[in-house]
Amino acid sequence: MVGHAAACMALALALLATGCAIREPRPDGAWLIERQAWFDEHPQWSVRGRLGLSDGDRGGSLSMTWSASGSNHVVLLGTVVGGRQWRLEMTPSGSTLTGSEIGRLHGPDPDLLVERAVGWPIPVRWMSEWLRGLPAPPAAPTRYAEDGVLQTLEWAGWRLDFARWSRLDDAGVLLPARVTAENPPYQVRAALSGWRFASDPKAVGQLKRTLN
Repeated sequence: MVGHAAACMALALALLATGCAIREPRPDGAWLIERQAWFDEHPQWSVRGRLGLSDGDRGGSLSMTWSASGSNHVVLLGTVVGGRQWRLEMTPSGSTLTGSEIGRLHGPDPDLLVERAVGWPIPVRWMSEWLRGLPAPPAAPTRYAEDGVLQTLEWAGWRLDFARWSRLDDAGVLLPARVTAENPPYQVRAALSGWRFASDPKAVGQLKRTLN
């Protein structure tokens, strides 16, 4: 009996240590209202990530920092090997990409700009919503997990699987931690961490440096 109790305690501590949370079953999309309300109150945010790329034969990885101020977004991408870097700016009026070997590109579709620069299709057009666990565009078919969080989304040939979620320590808001996007033969795996919001002094400095 003592051994069983100790094992249960160890499991509970392990779940807490890894940031896992046991979430009760809820209706489809039950977390969306809380998440959307959080971002309405915190329109300035940033998140770091690592993108794993594969087409079945080749593979690679990129570092990513995504910073947002309302509807304006700046995405910093960099190769892990080789030191190539790009900066993508997205506003309601269009997108601009600058960086290694491409000079300056401008156009209405950020997906095309990124593919031209990086040499790999990465669906960034709606990614600001997907990173936050929000379904977009509205017409995209979606499925939800038993606990009500977004599980899959399909759009323009891409299928997204939201494999893992984490909870913000101070707010209890659920946000994606692992997202995989597939458009055969291409696959993009995003591992997300380091969420920052403008109410956080560290985030304010980071957002100013990135967006300026």
